[in-house]
Amino acid sequence: MKNIYTITTITENKPGVLYRIADLFLRRKINIESLTVSEINEVDQSRFTICVLAEAPLVEKIEKQLYRIIEVVKVIVSSDDELIADEIALIKVSANSLEKRKEIEHLALISPNVRIIHVAKSYLIIEKTGTEREIHDFYSLMKPFGMKEFVQSGRIAVFK
Repeated sequence: MKNIYTITTITENKPGVLYRIADLFLRRKINIESLTVSEINEVDQSRFTICVLAEAPLVEKIEKQLYRIIEVVKVIVSSDDELIADEIALIKVSANSLEKRKEIEHLALISPNVRIIHVAKSYLIIEKTGTEREIHDFYSLMKPFGMKEFVQSGRIAVFK
């Protein structure tokens, strides 16, 4: 049975590492659902947070193969119950009339982890943080107002 797994990979911060990691998933025909990369406090290291929907035996193979990449220092495979994870989304919503704007502002005010970060004459830009599900639900709330743009990050996670 397929489950969501988060694969946290610590690597040396060198050119080509992202390509080698992505290529490994491509060869195994595993779709990466989410990928976030950032530098970490350690000197010249990066943290890859990779979410995949796959079966456990295949994820175990991927873990072993990641260690074959010279720059990979550490790999940790986790399930959702072992992590605190969030994503961030920026939503640009049409707000042409005063009533529409007030309704959007009210929804933003009563929704958790939402803030309006930019106000323009014809639109608002709203930031929403939370789980993928929470972001999707808020997106559904905003869609009837007229979506101008929507962008969502990949997962970031820390271990419990």
